[in-house]
Amino acid sequence: MKQIFLLAFLIIFVADSFSQSKSYKRGVAYGYHSTADMQNASQNISWWYNWATQPDLTIRSTYHNFEVDFTPMAWNASGISGVGSWVNIDSNVKYILGFNEPNFKDQANMTPSAAATAWPALQAIADEHSLTLVGPAVNYCGTCVSEGAVTYTNPFQYLDDFFKACTDCRVDHIALHWYGGGGSITSYIEDARKYNKPIWVTEFAAWDGTVSKVEDQLKYLAGTVNFLERDPDVYRYSWFIGRTSGGAGTYPYIDLYSTTGMLTPLGQLYMDIPVYDPEMHFNVPGRIQTEEYYLMKGLFTEPTSDNDGFLNMGWTDLNDWAEYKIHVCSAGTYDIYGRVAGTGVGMIDFLVDGVKAATLNTPNTGGWQIWQTVSTTIDLPEGDHILKMVVKDAGFNINWIEITNDPVGLSDYKMFEAEIFPNPIKDGIVNIKMDLQQYSGGDFLCCLYDPTGRKVYDKNIHISHSNFQLNLNNSGNLKAGVYFLKIYGETGEANCKLIVE
Repeated sequence: MKQIFLLAFLIIFVADSFSQSKSYKRGVAYGYHSTADMQNASQNISWWYNWATQPDLTIRSTYHNFEVDFTPMAWNASGISGVGSWVNIDSNVKYILGFNEPNFKDQANMTPSAAATAWPALQAIADEHSLTLVGPAVNYCGTCVSEGAVTYTNPFQYLDDFFKACTDCRVDHIALHWYGGGGSITSYIEDARKYNKPIWVTEFAAWDGTVSKVEDQLKYLAGTVNFLERDPDVYRYSWFIGRTSGGAGTYPYIDLYSTTGMLTPLGQLYMDIPVYDPEMHFNVPGRIQTEEYYLMKGLFTEPTSDNDGFLNMGWTDLNDWAEYKIHVCSAGTYDIYGRVAGTGVGMIDFLVDGVKAATLNTPNTGGWQIWQTVSTTIDLPEGDHILKMVVKDAGFNINWIEITNDPVGLSDYKMFEAEIFPNPIKDGIVNIKMDLQQYSGGDFLCCLYDPTGRKVYDKNIHISHSNFQLNLNNSGNLKAGVYFLKIYGETGEANCKLIVE
């Protein structure tokens, strides 16, 4: 029953979050889309590939209507001419993928020197059409190609020797596959950074001993996609796969699509993971969901069973860290709360713009999902800053951080009701009515966000009666569309959706 609840909670949580513009990074590795499949998925994915030189047959002539990039692949050397033929007739193509797992004997089966010999022909196509060229997609393998005295079980040794053999070759981005569970992908990406090239993860899913049921795959997807979405070196990623012959209820439980045009629960979660916006700032006072970091090293996320929140940060080790962009409304001494769980005591240092500002000790709560709130104080200057959370003693998970100068304490911080009218609005003027029986007025920060979570307007106001008005055009004329107004007070906040015509 708890597993069913977790599945439902994840889907409901992301559905209730801010509507997002779709991620430029997110894609699908699959070759049998129907029109209905692509029409549905196109709302949330930006690209796909099918290991072939041409799009799926059923959408070959119409795929460009869905605003989803098709990326042709030369699966091995024999596919190069097919890529050339397709890009000659399809001006929508922006990227070309190189060879598919060439270090595997049962895949492209190409030694580094063989791949280097074939590469210039693929590069010539990319040069002719001004396309970005993505290198051979590699992974660790069991039955591997050999050359000289080397058997290429290690994907990076293969790439090293490919680059040595292909000294005059152009490789703009590199491509990886990964099927390890847990948080193992973080170290894999870390190893790939040495090439100083944008990274594509063109196949990934948990396909190992960490998966025994659908919920395990759901947990893996949530944490891994959050990591890939936020890592600045990951340029694009694509889940493997759309459908399997066994169906969504068969190991390893990786199907994104069920019947034609329909998503599985796993697929819906994949589409709904929030999109990363590197310009987003958290307002202080306010709450920071720890998975929504700006930059991070060493940590990883997982679904939380706490009574509030989506994912928690975990896998804490000494000197792991996460950074958050914050906007402090006014300088002062604040209480900083952490929602933590763990089987040992821990410690967190908080740095503001690189300078240590607070230390928070975390207790043994009796379990990794048994949650407790702890606090300390922190001095914050007004304006925009980087808040860095650094693990100084491991042994804990952390769900959220709350920074407040409210003397009545965190337990009294609540969501309150507000009504906006008219809605839709046409002239930028919006009227807001708040129930002052719930909230007694005072100073508020009103922020307007677009569907990507980017703040497009903010204003500090003092409220002494239930109705007030904002002119949203003071920051420039707003484009038509959906926006989200958040009203922050000292002990609570309100969220409203509004439409601009």
